[in-house]
Amino acid sequence: MPAATSEELFVKFSSIDEIQEFVTIIQEFKGDVDLKQGRAIVDAKSVLGIYSMNMNEGMRIQVFNGDVKELAEMIQHFLV
Repeated sequence: MPAATSEELFVKFSSIDEIQEFVTIIQEFKGDVDLKQGRAIVDAKSVLGIYSMNMNEGMRIQVFNGDVKELAEMIQHFLV
């Protein structure tokens, strides 16, 4: 598995609607992206995967093969 980029991004959601909006945006990104919370890791393009996480806590984004700066611009509304 390729290594994640060195730049870390963190997101937090306040509603289910925000998760759905986030996934819609992320699906347009050309790289592979995971969300990590504690020991759990899910595909950031999976609505059900994100629903399984604790929405009240922040999540770390891991980008494996894409432009982190481009992603940050796309999801700036969700960044903490």
